[in-house]
Amino acid sequence: MRICLIDGSPKSSGSTSGRLLSHLEGKLGAGHVYTRTTTANALPQDLIEGIRGCDAAVLAFPLYVDGIPSHLLRLLLSVEKSISVAAAGMKLYVVVNNGYYDARQNQPALDMMRVFCEKAGLAWGQGIGIGGGGMIAATPPGSFPMANMWRALDALAAHIAAGQSAHDALPVPNVPRFLYLTLANTGWKTMAKKNGIRISKQPDR
Repeated sequence: MRICLIDGSPKSSGSTSGRLLSHLEGKLGAGHVYTRTTTANALPQDLIEGIRGCDAAVLAFPLYVDGIPSHLLRLLLSVEKSISVAAAGMKLYVVVNNGYYDARQNQPALDMMRVFCEKAGLAWGQGIGIGGGGMIAATPPGSFPMANMWRALDALAAHIAAGQSAHDALPVPNVPRFLYLTLANTGWKTMAKKNGIRISKQPDR
């Protein structure tokens, strides 16, 4: 099977999207032919050539304002009418991550990608919308507190290998919402302190 892994982050390197794609590649294992491409500073032809002749493609990107990052949106719109020739019979799988606790925040972006598939003449494979994305970088594969996410990605790899479509999955962190928010706020305050930013109290009203 020929599989294209597409990093849809605006970062040219070191993105969370790239890490998720690397995990999927490891789970899919040998026996497949992989191509990897990034959308940061990419031209439409770069994307088309990356997926040419592939049986499946996985696009991973971060959620921006409940939707698709603008650079990626422009790229998708530019190839919408021509991509089906290079990707005839290909299934598209999409992984979206955000820094909110709620994975359902990603659903509008997954719906947008479904519309793109319909207009571009591509087959929809599955969408994964990940909540708690701020903890991904610090969480080893398969471990707490993102075990739900890793299981969803492992299932996605199995669907890709089998050439199957599946229902969208929206895994949330394996911690309560209040704890996630507490950890996130602590992290922001620590970062602010390191950068010399003072946190002032709100005035009494």
